[in-house]
Amino acid sequence: MTLALKNITILDLSRMLPGPYCTMILSDLGANVIHVENPGDPMSNLPPFFQKEGYSESAFNAVLMRNKKSITINLKSEEGKKIFYELVKKADVVMDTFRPKVMERLKIDHKTLSSINPSIICCSMTGYGQDGPYEQIAGHDINYIAVAGVLDATRERYELGKDDQERRPIPPGVSVGDIGGALVSVIGILGALFERESNPEKRGQYVDISMTDSVFFFNPLAAASKFVRDLREKPEESIQRAKTGGGSPYYYAYKTKDDRYIAVGAMEPKFWQGLCDGLNRPDLKPKMWVQGEEKEIVFKELESEFLKKTTEEWLEVFKNFDTCISPVKNYFEACEDPQIKARNMIVKMEHPIFGEIQNLASPIKMSRTPPRIRSLAPKTGQHTEEILKSLNYSEKDIQNLKEKKII
Repeated sequence: MTLALKNITILDLSRMLPGPYCTMILSDLGANVIHVENPGDPMSNLPPFFQKEGYSESAFNAVLMRNKKSITINLKSEEGKKIFYELVKKADVVMDTFRPKVMERLKIDHKTLSSINPSIICCSMTGYGQDGPYEQIAGHDINYIAVAGVLDATRERYELGKDDQERRPIPPGVSVGDIGGALVSVIGILGALFERESNPEKRGQYVDISMTDSVFFFNPLAAASKFVRDLREKPEESIQRAKTGGGSPYYYAYKTKDDRYIAVGAMEPKFWQGLCDGLNRPDLKPKMWVQGEEKEIVFKELESEFLKKTTEEWLEVFKNFDTCISPVKNYFEACEDPQIKARNMIVKMEHPIFGEIQNLASPIKMSRTPPRIRSLAPKTGQHTEEILKSLNYSEKDIQNLKEKKII
């Protein structure tokens, strides 16, 4: 079966989660992804591990590195750079997640690589981007979402009258910046590939993705509120109002009788009506938009109602009402969810040592060229010799490179 990106070759210099997640998506779509690794990199095999009789493999890599090939090259050496330049001649995309200026120091930046292959597309995904005052500051997911205003918004709701509430920021259970940056990088790369086909010289370009930019871009509702308030009010009043926001009764997670939680997303009036009907509280129907003390009363009424039944009992009740209700599940429970199963989001693969293992399926569903997991994750450097031979290196050349620790 044909794959959408079957003729695209990507050189992946990235590490950890964001870059490999981006190239995993592209590899599922058929791209030939060559993961270029540093020999002896301690971060190349991260926990948790599949284990059997003293042998172990990274289960994290099993997901992120599937469909890819692995070559080890010491890019700080001139001979290592020479190998990389040869690969660039046949490649379409180079992906990196180094701090800005590192690619220039290694002499593998876009300017250098485009002189070797004018069609090359280089995508750099970093915490803060290639310029600005934070360019060289170290960071991880929590730092990016903190700067972008996402972490501040992830708190317990403010209850009117409880001025002593701490409402400490709560880090999300998913790496929003890492995954968000990866998804935006995929879009940027695909856009650059599409544009390249339409320009007469088939020239590539440079794609600069900031994870902070990405998550900042994910909040258009907050942006709209801010932009409106900037026009209508003094800035300090806008900030104070944003900090004391109490959430909304129609968009909240309520505790149930069995100490679980149920998520309510009844943002449209018709769904609020359905929610009130399911709770047998028609008296609350006119109170969807109430504010201040009256809103606190509605919150308390809904909290009291949901505590009367278990989560499963409420789900059974709401089968008969058109509203937005769902159970709050942990990841293990989500894996058993009938909707996740129906969408085949977990696939089984055969491993030569561990037998049958599971993997995440691609969420991209395509009618004619669906993504496919074609191979297990490679061991570090597994394809080094194969790739070098495709570049016309002899057995003697390869042995010499090994002795010099270039590969």
